[in-house]
Amino acid sequence: MIKLTTNGGFSLLEAMVALTIFSGAIIALYGWYDAVLSSMIRAEERLEVITFSKNFNSYVVMMNLRQESSGEYRSNGFLARWNAKLIEGKKEGRTLIGALGHYRLGLYRIEALVFDEESGRDIEVLITRSVGYEGVRLPSTGL
Repeated sequence: MIKLTTNGGFSLLEAMVALTIFSGAIIALYGWYDAVLSSMIRAEERLEVITFSKNFNSYVVMMNLRQESSGEYRSNGFLARWNAKLIEGKKEGRTLIGALGHYRLGLYRIEALVFDEESGRDIEVLITRSVGYEGVRLPSTGL
């Protein structure tokens, strides 16, 4: 009589099924990793743009828009080409007690196209408002 002996190993079919399941799990894990990495890169780029926009806003606040209505601003690898347009006519400034102030004021709408200097691609359009001024009266010293 022939006696069949069995090895304690896996059959070829079992090994192929295990390899297929393992491969599917690795592919899913890689896809998840790729999605997380892409999200982190986008979040980092967005944070850089937010920082740039805050710096640009500080730059615009320091300017007198009555004298300069367009220009370029560079910072952290970004370039903004901006122009300002008067949207609220020139008005006389007032002091806290209602007397005429020393400045004539105007409200400006500032539109800036932000580019990545390295790649040259458009990143965002920033829109803000700021006050432009013109000195029209000399302050009295009261002496």
